[in-house]
Amino acid sequence: MRVFVSEYICGGAWPEASLDSSLIVEGRAMLLALVEDLLRIPDLEVVITWDQRLSAFPLGNNSRLEIVPVISPTTEAFDFKRWCIECDVTFVIAPEFHDILASRIETASAETHVAGCDVESTRLCSDKLRLAGFLESVEVSTIPTERFELSNAEGNRSVPFPSVIKPQDGAGSTLTCKASSSNELNRVSRWLLTSGEGFKFIRQPFIDGLAVSCAAIVTARQGGRPDGLRIEVLPPCQQIVSADGQFRYEGADSPGQLDSTDCDRIQSIVRRCCTVITGLSGYVGFDLLIPFDSRDTPTVVEINPRLTTGYLLWRKMCSDNLAARILESCVESEAAVGRSIVWKPGPQKIRINSLGD
Repeated sequence: MRVFVSEYICGGAWPEASLDSSLIVEGRAMLLALVEDLLRIPDLEVVITWDQRLSAFPLGNNSRLEIVPVISPTTEAFDFKRWCIECDVTFVIAPEFHDILASRIETASAETHVAGCDVESTRLCSDKLRLAGFLESVEVSTIPTERFELSNAEGNRSVPFPSVIKPQDGAGSTLTCKASSSNELNRVSRWLLTSGEGFKFIRQPFIDGLAVSCAAIVTARQGGRPDGLRIEVLPPCQQIVSADGQFRYEGADSPGQLDSTDCDRIQSIVRRCCTVITGLSGYVGFDLLIPFDSRDTPTVVEINPRLTTGYLLWRKMCSDNLAARILESCVESEAAVGRSIVWKPGPQKIRINSLGD
């Protein structure tokens, strides 16, 4: 089997002159980890594209790894389609904003088998406003979300504070800001009008609580019917985020401050989401919040229909090859159906400042 792993930032598709520093650190770390794990599978060949503005790919000395140099986003678009055609399976890792992730999945799906979610579920999860409305309709706890017009910030005197302003289709914490007063809201709005061109924005009330990451590996069997799903929920972990009001991801601890009751509740919500959202497949990431004033009600913040940085932690915790399990789930292999993932005992952690090591 030949597998194409396409990571948007490092793979040469990023359209701007300079690469986004925060996205490239996490993108590079995810790409390296996934490729390394896939190469542990016997008889599997892996293909990647690699931006020539970067240093040499660290895993280059392997006869089963083909590294395709990319000199511009234009040539990357050609190479992306070519390798989707020439490979049996494609992993697509890309930001959700501006429909990038969904459009690349749509392109790949027309040429090969995509190891991940379908286009419609990707578009639903990528749109935070639409997703919040959907989750409310199926009675899954989520943060109240409304559209926010930056140009009308002066008129939003009735907005409850503190509030969080973020892109409707953002990736990670990009352009995400906390505002605790009208003056802060006005200042944030002015900055986002300049820095967030092309984005639509939403407002959510700030909820003080424990930030949590979780993920599931979803296998759609028996024609994709809900009763044919196999959902393996990975152990929840505590997110470490910056305290500057921009909620930058700094790492994760497992189990952190989570107890067994917290984990059971989180896993139940994740399983429910995977059941009610048609089209989720392979690895699906979840960001949740456990409010300090209502610890028995974990709340979904967002759903990531792609590989997330949390993969770096779960692969350390896993006695199995997690990439192999994801691949099996997407090619409808029966190999893993009868056995559960084996997890190593003891705490684990990752930190963002060490991901590039």
